[in-house]
Amino acid sequence: MPDPGTRLGMNQTKTTAAEFRLGLFFGLASHTLWGAMPLYIWLVKSISPVEILAHRVAWSFLVITLLVWGQRKWRAVKAALRGKILAGLIASSVLIAVNWGIYIYAATTNQVLQASLGYFLLPLFSFFLGQVLFREKLDRVELMAIFLVALGIAVRIAMEGKLPWIALVVALSFCLYGVLRKVLHVDATTGLFCETLFLLPMSLGALAWWQHQGTGVFGKDPGSDFALALSGLVTVAPLFCFVVAARILPLTLMGFIQYISPTMQFLLGIVLFGEEFTLGQQICFALIWTALGLFSWNTWKKRQDKRREELAPFPE
Repeated sequence: MPDPGTRLGMNQTKTTAAEFRLGLFFGLASHTLWGAMPLYIWLVKSISPVEILAHRVAWSFLVITLLVWGQRKWRAVKAALRGKILAGLIASSVLIAVNWGIYIYAATTNQVLQASLGYFLLPLFSFFLGQVLFREKLDRVELMAIFLVALGIAVRIAMEGKLPWIALVVALSFCLYGVLRKVLHVDATTGLFCETLFLLPMSLGALAWWQHQGTGVFGKDPGSDFALALSGLVTVAPLFCFVVAARILPLTLMGFIQYISPTMQFLLGIVLFGEEFTLGQQICFALIWTALGLFSWNTWKKRQDKRREELAPFPE
């Protein structure tokens, strides 16, 4: 994608606006698809989470290979595998595998609410990590939002006697994945191909072993086979959209969009799957939603102040 900064005048504005609309479309699409993910996991919940993860990797690799072939990205793939970003892509592949595995475990064990809590935490985790990495100071409202999040988790631990580890791992793994994909200079298709390529040998080895032992589920039921094969498209589509959006949209806007998927998952967990919404969870969610409200208002206010400064006339 050409650098908008190399254009001048009205052409720069038009191109930037077009890129923004493209990024917004992909951002909304990614989180809507992720929000509906529990519906897919429900189809395969009778299968072991580890086996589902192995199938996700294998079928995702097939889908991404078709994308690489269709977009003629083989030269970019070779450059990425030989370049300085190789270590970063290996790290991002591990992070996305952890995120997939934990989410599958949560969805198959009726813990969608805790997984949704992780994605509610994600925007604040992303913001906090950005502050740490770039050493920017937090203002009072931002510090209050982070305090409310910590308080919400502490209240839940005190009332239920256990750490919401699924939510924390979901948030931290995807937060770090998003940061890596933001800084790695590789396009969405090439990056996803490399990530699944690194995970493929272990996944195929595990699937082959399970089939050899007779414990693998593939080939025993056409419905389950189709659902597992569908995991490639179900996995790649939102992830591809997310990576495209992350390279175009500012992190603050990505934070707002990220509220879509946990809200959908939260509603599915309560309304469709009938999960218990305990008092500890209610207080924890209430504090985190309050923190998100403060964070969103403060971010919007900062953007408005900055826009007014940019539009202000120069002093004569």
